[in-house]
Amino acid sequence: MLKRRHFHIADIESCVLCTAQEEETVDHFIFNFPFSQACWAKIGISYNSNISRIEATIRAKEIYSGRLFFEIFTIIAWNIWKERNNFIFKQINQTYNAWLERTKVDLSWLRYRVSTDLGDYVISLVNNL
Repeated sequence: MLKRRHFHIADIESCVLCTAQEEETVDHFIFNFPFSQACWAKIGISYNSNISRIEATIRAKEIYSGRLFFEIFTIIAWNIWKERNNFIFKQINQTYNAWLERTKVDLSWLRYRVSTDLGDYVISLVNNL
């Protein structure tokens, strides 16, 4: 999107957070970047980046032992993206703890959108993070 809006951060379109100068793509930043991989591992979602994004998501859902996969998946990805944007637009370095705290808050809000038994599951998930 930054390319489309002619917002150039550097001369090359590489990941702004990556020292390996990888091209910043959704797959790279959300799934393959070491910071992102640590976030997915914390929540217990395994993502195979060697296959298509759709197939990898389907397989991750099949492997995930918890409930509310897509809701949790979306919150995790959104907060990874927010860490990136904080670095780009606010010059705030990404931190795992900032990501985790923001994710806990967003997951806590999820409990109000689901049934009581799922709400209890969400609270338990947040408390175990």
